[in-house]
Amino acid sequence: MIKVLIVDDHDLFAEGVKSMFNSDDGIEIVSHTKNGNQVPDLLDTLEIDLILMDIDMPILDGIATLELLNSKGYEKPALMLTMHQSMKQIKGALEKGAQGYILKDASKEDLVQAIVNTSARKNYFHPKINDQVFDYFRGKSKTNTGLAELSEREKEIIRCLADGMNSKAIANSLFISEHTVKTHRRNIMHKLQVKTSAELIRLAIEKEII
Repeated sequence: MIKVLIVDDHDLFAEGVKSMFNSDDGIEIVSHTKNGNQVPDLLDTLEIDLILMDIDMPILDGIATLELLNSKGYEKPALMLTMHQSMKQIKGALEKGAQGYILKDASKEDLVQAIVNTSARKNYFHPKINDQVFDYFRGKSKTNTGLAELSEREKEIIRCLADGMNSKAIANSLFISEHTVKTHRRNIMHKLQVKTSAELIRLAIEKEII
């Protein structure tokens, strides 16, 4: 039996989800809370296999709740059950450790499959967002590959750009020609698939290059 904690600020919705399941489904809703801050205490006191969580909640939203759990060292799989299908929300949930993402218009069959998969720490994504998630992971994979391909000289140039230096100043600082700096900059942009220096610097900060 998969034991599930629902984190959602709508009582009626939570009750509806709870009433969907019977013993034949192998799923039991053991508790419900509207407040993400209460999740750590519930995990400490109840036997929970999966957190089924909304994103929009007034006290602490779902993504912030994931962040809270991460900061406290909890590693329970989480399945986001939400109306949001924007890439911003999906990306935010995935980056904070969500195991799966399903929309509230899903069928019972899809929800059961999502719960089974994510409780076993397998990813599950609603069919409507599969392409978006695929594109996200594909882009992430390409970006990570680009990072691995950066030379030490290219990393030096990125750090100089972050310090506000233009190509001429970088050339003087590194004792290379301005043309060489510009060539390196083009290569860096291509490898990391960014179009502006601002995007480049933001990515470099995120990946701790600088």
